Amino acid sequence: MIRITQIRAAVTAVVILVAVLAAAAVADPSGLLAPIGGRGLPLLGTGGVYRWAPLVIGLPVLLAGTALPTFVVAGYAAARWVFAAAWVAVIGAGSLATAASGFASALPMVGPHLSAGSALTYALSTSGFVAIKFLLVGSLVAAGAALAARFGPRPAPAGAGSFPVAFPLTVMVMVTGLAAIGPAAHWWHGGPVGYAFDGFLAAPGAANGVLGFLAGTALFLAMFAGAAWSAGRRLTQAGPLVVSVTVGLASVVAGLGLGVVDAVLAAIPSSTDQWWVATSLISVATGIGYGAMAGLVGAALVAVGWRLRSRVLPVAATGVLVLALVPLIGAPAPAGPPAAEEVAASGGMEYLRVLPARDGDGLATIGDVTGRQVILRGVNVNQLIDYHLRDPAVPATQPLTDGDFEQMAAMGFNVIRLGMSWSRLEPVRGVFDESYLQQIRAAVAGAKAHGIYTVLDMHEDAWGNAIARPAEECGGGTTPARGWDGAPAWATITDGTAHCEFLARDLAPAVATAFGNFYTDRDGIQSELVRTWAFVAKAFANEPAVAGYDLLNEPGIGANPPISSGLLLGRYYDAAITAIRQAEQAAGGHTHLAFFEPSVLWSGLGFDAAPAPGFTGDRQLVFAPHPYSESISMDQGLGLTIASIERNLATSARAARAYRAALWFGEWGWFGDPAVDGAKVRRLAAAQDRLGAGGAFWVWRQGCGSPETGADATTSGNLVAVDCRTGASAPPPEGFARPLSRAYPRALPGRLDSLTSDPDGGLRITATAAGEPANCQVDIWVPGATMPRLTTTGIAELSSAQVTGGWRISGCARGAYTLAAAP
Repeated sequence: MIRITQIRAAVTAVVILVAVLAAAAVADPSGLLAPIGGRGLPLLGTGGVYRWAPLVIGLPVLLAGTALPTFVVAGYAAARWVFAAAWVAVIGAGSLATAASGFASALPMVGPHLSAGSALTYALSTSGFVAIKFLLVGSLVAAGAALAARFGPRPAPAGAGSFPVAFPLTVMVMVTGLAAIGPAAHWWHGGPVGYAFDGFLAAPGAANGVLGFLAGTALFLAMFAGAAWSAGRRLTQAGPLVVSVTVGLASVVAGLGLGVVDAVLAAIPSSTDQWWVATSLISVATGIGYGAMAGLVGAALVAVGWRLRSRVLPVAATGVLVLALVPLIGAPAPAGPPAAEEVAASGGMEYLRVLPARDGDGLATIGDVTGRQVILRGVNVNQLIDYHLRDPAVPATQPLTDGDFEQMAAMGFNVIRLGMSWSRLEPVRGVFDESYLQQIRAAVAGAKAHGIYTVLDMHEDAWGNAIARPAEECGGGTTPARGWDGAPAWATITDGTAHCEFLARDLAPAVATAFGNFYTDRDGIQSELVRTWAFVAKAFANEPAVAGYDLLNEPGIGANPPISSGLLLGRYYDAAITAIRQAEQAAGGHTHLAFFEPSVLWSGLGFDAAPAPGFTGDRQLVFAPHPYSESISMDQGLGLTIASIERNLATSARAARAYRAALWFGEWGWFGDPAVDGAKVRRLAAAQDRLGAGGAFWVWRQGCGSPETGADATTSGNLVAVDCRTGASAPPPEGFARPLSRAYPRALPGRLDSLTSDPDGGLRITATAAGEPANCQVDIWVPGATMPRLTTTGIAELSSAQVTGGWRISGCARGAYTLAAAP
């Protein structure tokens, strides 16, 4: 019989929850902190499913998921247990609501570049990140529900042993086993956030290893059984509805508990940074998502199979069998780069490709078609980017000349990351600007003349020029959007949202909306950028000096992260790569490297829910994050260092391994006093060397009208500084130039085993070239005017040639070999 107490408790919970959500939406200027909506970010609009799904789909799921458990428990337990049940219900319902709205948002994009299964798995596995917001909200809702439950008849005491724990537990054994080889296989290691964990992790997924899986499963089931037993003792009835609700709540508690345990395990190793902040957030969020998913499935199975509860042994036996098969079945990983046949050296710049790792857990590397490993070390060039101009009389960029490339070569650089703008490539929809393409061709040719590769970077910052609203009326700690670079005005769809920045340029509602519309291909704007990539790829299909294509610089998080910034970002990447490959093939050209990045959050925090491994079947991938830790990352403004320089590079390497991709740091830098920040540049350089990875420093030369330069600045840029009064350029400061121009192997046969380079002089390399390499030539850069003293083993025909800025060392290496260079 339904009691008025149950109705009162459930209605109170719903009313308080709606009130809290509405207040948060009004108070939040960005829409990132509020569970649903945000000031300046309308809840409804014409932007497609992603705009209305949180309100039309997510909110009903959230309210129903809160009301039903509260209603049921209020009829059969004391008020303090109503408080506990309502709190847990809000957290679990928040996770399920996030998953439901995220999956609905992604459904229109399902097709050749995104499967429904991967969309559902991603939505479920990342749903806990939003659900964390409900940890505090849930306590307010629970307090109201508990107070409402106190004013009514109290339920009779529960009978001893009346709650059947054995049957729900056996069902959950089966659920965890099936999930471990299904949707939860990559929820921890190998998933969108798996890179965060180094070493042992107790988690019920097949990708976590046998011990990790067994420990995680045992912990989850033990906590589930304890929570179910504790709740069952307080309930006066044990019918199918009551037991099903208890299963759902106990599973959320177990998932949350598992997340806390993993957070503690991850925080135990001592460190100089606060990485425990990231691992705690990730662990708890992942645990909540897992618990909510398992609880929903378990509750449904208990309700459907209630009549079979007397047959516990067969169900238990099935569950145990499933669990036993998990370590045997395992979790398949994405395919790595193929071991292609090596070709003879051409005598010029070679096409690049990704070389497979030497072992299953190793890191793939960038190499050339002759089989040599290649380290790309250089600088970002922004001199072709179409920046917003705050003053048309002050240029945002400097001319790009042959003198620039000559100076880069004199610092030992062998790559530039050349920023180009979609707004210049396709200024009018459907019309490509051949004159701008010619400027890009000229830059590639200029770099090539000095032995420098080019990575073509589709650059954007805070979406584009058209975001600028200097006259926008903003409040609540926000400021008018300044406008940066990237998309053309015709592709900028902001649906009337606020052009006001909150904390950072990327946290403006208009920027989030523009990216949300891009990720969901509103009016075909994403398809246009994909078509633009095909246009560029066709032009450079037969150019070996183009290393590859950086598909989108620091992608925005969109209006529905991490669905937008992870799942749908991966879908865009696959669509762009597919178009590039088709264009290369149509032009009879060569396959170039595909550089891809996590969202801008990685640059700001050092971690992110990135595209899941396997987002594309292409195997020429290079993971290219921007490690700005201890530089301009958001945590520095809070007095924290969540990820140290070394931590950021180590987690980047783990992510690259999960993707079976090579690793390259596409953008990094410091912008203060080189005499002080030079020490940090040295630390990052040393960490790069330990990984045998390259990267590109930001930035070579910057105009005084750049949005990154203050209106009252006297100089602009951090490497080749420009005097804003005279226009004269200063040479690179010693604090940055010395570590950036340190000795390194530009190319070498086989694989690098170790690399140590002292910016003050000295280089040591150990490497192995198995078999008979097609190209045995080593190519090593050593800076300085004095010929270095060389000590080698396994290298024949050694020679040194003086070039501008230093020396090029060459020779023929076979087998295991070493080289040491001293001043």
